[in-house]
Amino acid sequence: MKKLIAICLTALICTGAFMGCGKKADSESAQEMKPGNTVQTVVDKIEAEVGIAMAENVDDTLLKDIFSVNPEDVEEYAGKFSMAMVNADNVVAIKAKPEKVQNVVDGLTQRLEALREQFETYLPDQKEKLAKGKVLQKGNYVFLLVVGYETESFDADIAKAEEIVEAAF
Repeated sequence: MKKLIAICLTALICTGAFMGCGKKADSESAQEMKPGNTVQTVVDKIEAEVGIAMAENVDDTLLKDIFSVNPEDVEEYAGKFSMAMVNADNVVAIKAKPEKVQNVVDGLTQRLEALREQFETYLPDQKEKLAKGKVLQKGNYVFLLVVGYETESFDADIAKAEEIVEAAF
């Protein structure tokens, strides 16, 4: 009887181990936006509904030099950031090439950390905004979200930006 129980437990453990070795779920690797949504429409909607102070568009040079993302690593991108020296707003949406997703995540994370260092002792409200800022990944899509006009609304503003991203998928 003990042998039978041991065999059953071993079989159960092996089954569980093999189930964990499969491919990642589609939600991680093959997520696509709903029809009518693009990285540009997401950025535009965040700008319209949440706001980006003195917004400037991100181009290939800025993508590489400021956001540390090689344009050759992406399929498409859109972004805006504040040109005001007293504002940390940054919204970037990138569809990375499948084998380059981590490079894009690393680049946008580096930008977020650089902004946090820049505003560490400069403006307390922007420091607080940056503490709430984040890099989100949805499959091959990566988003940098740093938004909000007033200290009291930073939580609601970042939540709204995340909601806009989620609604696009």
